[in-house]
Amino acid sequence: MKKLILVLVVSMFVFTMADAQLFKWGIKGGVGFSSLKMEEIMGIDDGTDVYNLVTGDGVMGYHVGLQTRIKVAMILIQPEVYFNAGGGTLEQVVDNGATTVLDVKFSRIDVPLLVGVKFGPIRINAGPVGSYVLSETTDLTEIQPDYTLFTNSMTWGFQAGLGVGLSKLSIDARYEGSLSELGETLSIGGSEFALDARPSQWIISLGYWF
Repeated sequence: MKKLILVLVVSMFVFTMADAQLFKWGIKGGVGFSSLKMEEIMGIDDGTDVYNLVTGDGVMGYHVGLQTRIKVAMILIQPEVYFNAGGGTLEQVVDNGATTVLDVKFSRIDVPLLVGVKFGPIRINAGPVGSYVLSETTDLTEIQPDYTLFTNSMTWGFQAGLGVGLSKLSIDARYEGSLSELGETLSIGGSEFALDARPSQWIISLGYWF
């Protein structure tokens, strides 16, 4: 993660000194609508109740950070780094119909590296994103104490979307999916249940170029 940030900072300095037409940087921020995607776990028996664990509703979060853009011929390369707060919910559905919503919240540093092309004011871009998890809070500890959804601090995903440039302003709408298998298991009643609840989100950003 530190190496990724160092590369971004060095790139910003080099290209700014080389040619302001080829490189620019700015700030960005916005909202995200994130959720946790998982395969349903059916028939969990904790000795008291039998229940299912299923995907719940999404939640709204936010992000704020830096954006840069490097123009190479007709190609736009856009490295970014920003703080992202998001999460999602899972639902614990008991056989008698009672449902308990389990919240998962996380904060992380996201470093996307997007490649795209521009058609007039509209941009199309896509690329990988590395995410370094800073913190996590989860109601899943009510099922298994000390449970951690993100077993690895660094996870990987992808982003793809559209952007519009209005003078020094930029508006972006993207979808982000996860490529990393979280692979944590729940231990309940002496049984192990695989839980791979990968986060995904829709991101809407407003940026300003200096």
